[in-house]
Amino acid sequence: MLHKTCQSILLLLVLGSLLWGAVEPTVSPTPALPTTTRGQTVTVAGENLPAQGVHVLLRTGKEGKGDKGLAIDAVVATDGKSLSFKLPKDNLDTGRYLVYVAFDSKELPVPGDLTVASDESAKVRVDSIYPATDYGNDKDKAYDFEISGENLAQAPNDNIIEVVGHGPLTVGSAEECRSYAQSKQYQKICLSYEPGMEGKKLTVLGYHPAHYEGPVDFRVHAPNSISETKRVVFSSVSENGLRGLATLVSLLIAFVVLLLVWKGIGIYNIAGTHYGPLSAFFLDKETNSYSLSKFQLVAWTAVAVFGYVYLLCCQTLIQWNFNFPSIPSGWPTLLGVSAGATVAAVGITSTRGSKGAGPLSPSMADFISSGGLVLSDRFQFFVWTLVGCGGFLFLVLRNDPSKLTELPDVPSGFLYLMGISAAGYLGGKLVRLPGPVVKEVLVTSVVPGAPPTSAAQITISLKGENLSSKASVKVDDDDLGPYQFSIKCVTPQDPLVDPSFCSEIEVTLTKADNYLEGQHKLFVTNKDGQMAVTTFPVDPLTISPVNDLSEGTTPVDVTVNGANFAVGLTAKWKDAAQQETTIGAAQVQMKTDKQLIVTLVPGSAGKGTLRLISPRNLRAHTDVNVKKMTTDPVSSVAAGADPTTSQ
Repeated sequence: MLHKTCQSILLLLVLGSLLWGAVEPTVSPTPALPTTTRGQTVTVAGENLPAQGVHVLLRTGKEGKGDKGLAIDAVVATDGKSLSFKLPKDNLDTGRYLVYVAFDSKELPVPGDLTVASDESAKVRVDSIYPATDYGNDKDKAYDFEISGENLAQAPNDNIIEVVGHGPLTVGSAEECRSYAQSKQYQKICLSYEPGMEGKKLTVLGYHPAHYEGPVDFRVHAPNSISETKRVVFSSVSENGLRGLATLVSLLIAFVVLLLVWKGIGIYNIAGTHYGPLSAFFLDKETNSYSLSKFQLVAWTAVAVFGYVYLLCCQTLIQWNFNFPSIPSGWPTLLGVSAGATVAAVGITSTRGSKGAGPLSPSMADFISSGGLVLSDRFQFFVWTLVGCGGFLFLVLRNDPSKLTELPDVPSGFLYLMGISAAGYLGGKLVRLPGPVVKEVLVTSVVPGAPPTSAAQITISLKGENLSSKASVKVDDDDLGPYQFSIKCVTPQDPLVDPSFCSEIEVTLTKADNYLEGQHKLFVTNKDGQMAVTTFPVDPLTISPVNDLSEGTTPVDVTVNGANFAVGLTAKWKDAAQQETTIGAAQVQMKTDKQLIVTLVPGSAGKGTLRLISPRNLRAHTDVNVKKMTTDPVSSVAAGADPTTSQ
């Protein structure tokens, strides 16, 4: 019985010792005491430190057991894992001290020595503030930066951050800063160190410059010294906001210019096609194509204007430099080459002749082609213009806005290259024959054939420039052979340029049965490969679908809608039985140029064909559905029914 009692007591003692050891306060065994100065805060790490009644003893160790030490009150963190104490500014000699944590008549030695240096030897120094230009954040328009130096206060909040001329900033407590970090809304600044950077790199979060945006001078107050001042520039816009603002201002300038063009010149109308004011900068009205010389001048001017606006925004809104930026020396030369090439191109065109008109409508291909031919000199000039403009924009936008003080200069080698490209482009215009340009098209005659022995002939008059009597001809997708067309020079042009050139020619298509109806593309290609494309007829005869008719042998009036109707129209009606009837002009009553009344006999039920024939023998047709009668046509007419409508 006694043996069991002893075992129980022993077990209770072991458990008690284990429980006591689990809550026994300890100090970290790793030496972490700093070299510091009077007035600064020192932090000691530990475990299970009591929340109340803790103080620190500083002993020199020179007095042996009689050294009671200097007692300093300590503040324990809420988690019990650290305590901090502040060294007195007075009554504390410099030197090395042993540190003890005292509580409940117990003392725990702190590993290492605490060295208190003189104020002069530990003078606070600020080497830099990063970033030197601060853009802030998009959340609450606050700014974050880092202060790097030496001998900053060991405890972050012991540092006093002063805005020179405006006083110290209010620092948030640890609890406040945790709340700010969660909400991303800083009402006070928060100071902190990264592990291992205590006293060397102080992080400042949540600074609001208020009315002090722009250059701001800071200095740091440590407990016993003040640093020299360092300047930070607080930008009023972000990098993306700056780019957006520069783009907006440039677009506004472009809009003003376009508005002036629209008010002064209006809308281009070429061959029935309307072009907006933007086309005025690129379009060559004579050839209805885009001009390369105009494009490169507009491109270089546009990127130069954008670059200058962007640099001006950088200097004023970020760098706080309110002066006009300087112009690099190479830019006047480059813009001079660009403008000179445009002026010279206009002069060559006026004396030598224009390039070929090419495809029917203007397209981006006009920048590298002439008369439908891709030309190496135009291709080179166009590509180097794109490379130069794109490279300039890349260099400008990739530069740090806080460090961009001037536009990228144009190197002399690139100026030579652009000059050579411009010379090649102008030289090509000089040595190359002018291309064909069609300004007016008219179908002068149509001679219908008598199938199956002969084919129809169409004669088309073309007026313009550089139209060759020896040109090749293509209609739609068909290349015509020599036996399928002929060209007659009506009005010769300057024989010194080319004896075959005419300002007016007549093109006769000898096998033209497929071209009597609808509108077709006509390609006229000179012997050097340059071409012009036009359409014929300009105003083709068209006919819209006709309402269903009812069968019968009694003539009825049929309303026909379409376009480009003219006096003298005749018609042909082929009924479902394939019986064709010619309808004279007297039976074709013209209401407007878009509506006719044609009198015809529907015939039997089925599908018939109505064909209109213009005075020049151009044609248009439509199929008409003739339905069976379901009631007496005489009674229907007597009752007021329209016999042309379906029954």
